Amino acid sequence: MQYGPCLKRSLLFPVYAGTWLAVAGWCLAETAPPADGILDDTRAFTAETHRALATELKLLSQDLKCAVWINATSFMPAGITVRRQAQITRREWSGTQPAVLMAYDRASNSSAMSFAPYFWERYPAADLVEIMQETRRIQADSKLSLDERLALATRAWIDRLRSMESVQLQQSLWLQRGEKRFALAVPALLAGGAFVAALLGFVSRRRSARAGRHFLFPEVQVGLRFGAACGGGVTSEIKTNSGAQ
Repeated sequence: MQYGPCLKRSLLFPVYAGTWLAVAGWCLAETAPPADGILDDTRAFTAETHRALATELKLLSQDLKCAVWINATSFMPAGITVRRQAQITRREWSGTQPAVLMAYDRASNSSAMSFAPYFWERYPAADLVEIMQETRRIQADSKLSLDERLALATRAWIDRLRSMESVQLQQSLWLQRGEKRFALAVPALLAGGAFVAALLGFVSRRRSARAGRHFLFPEVQVGLRFGAACGGGVTSEIKTNSGAQ
């Protein structure tokens, strides 16, 4: 049986439409961030671990004011590493907002961390690199189950980020306190310096005035007494009253 061009297009339209909707749905599912912070396509987490980690991620997100996610998958596009996939997913989900994402690929049994630029500016780069290395080390421990490895690795970088944020806040408080002390000390130092400068100027003027005055004894002619020079004599007489010399 042969169909005309119009009939063929009408018959194929539902197929094309269904394919397009399926692709669109797949893309939306790939780009939409998980509501509870965990996207586990591999079912690596038990239900209990999933709920516990979701609660911990939510608390960390509130404390650090950033998005925090875990993305465990069993499929990785060809030519894409886990680290690269973690970066791509984090950017798709958060854009330029502060975010942290831990990615796990079950096919290669590998994981990677991706931090937004905000974290590289706020914390020392060496500390963030240590978090990545520690996460990979825990993931490579074959003595633990996959659920245990992922949970332990997640809690490790959660605790480390909390510690780093605590240090950052403490340092900020020290700087603020130091600035307040400095602001209070500057007027006192200026007033003290002005007083010392005035005192030194006064002392300097007194010394200059004293140095300009000379006190000299008058030269007098004294006659000889008993044949000795400077033997004494009378140079002047002052009468204080009648009858006294």
